[in-house]
Amino acid sequence: MEELSFEQQWNTGEWTRQFRSGAWSASGLLRRIGLFHTLTAADAVTGYKGLGINGYDGSGPVRWCLDIIHRSGVCYQKQELVSAVTDPEFGLPVARAGHLDAIYPPETMENWIRLDDEARTGLIELRFTTCNYEQLQVNSCDPKYQAIAEAVERRVSTATKRRHNSH
Repeated sequence: MEELSFEQQWNTGEWTRQFRSGAWSASGLLRRIGLFHTLTAADAVTGYKGLGINGYDGSGPVRWCLDIIHRSGVCYQKQELVSAVTDPEFGLPVARAGHLDAIYPPETMENWIRLDDEARTGLIELRFTTCNYEQLQVNSCDPKYQAIAEAVERRVSTATKRRHNSH
């Protein structure tokens, strides 16, 4: 009886409705995945579904967090990416989410950009970071991570040589 009471109280379907209403933003980003390679020169882009944040009613929109990782010395191209993602004809129906409270100190969010839609069903969080692969190799105690860093560095070096030779 206790389990049934709990189920009726908490399993209202609200989470499923919220998730479905914000799924369009992740789908739209996946269809524009080429932007992350052509505009940002990112070495890697990873993502996950984040928890809600301050600045929205209730549990807020579905929050898609994307980490855009660059090698040292490569410009982030933040504005170019935001312009493409928000393009009126080919982009998504999102704009900068300036209404949000900063939940971290502003200096730690300097390279974060948040975009959401007018109905506030989806939130896209772009986080630009730099990775120094040589530093990863030196500081890694786990040989697995060192091998990954070396493989990435080889791929980057090969791609850079190819691109340089084609010009």
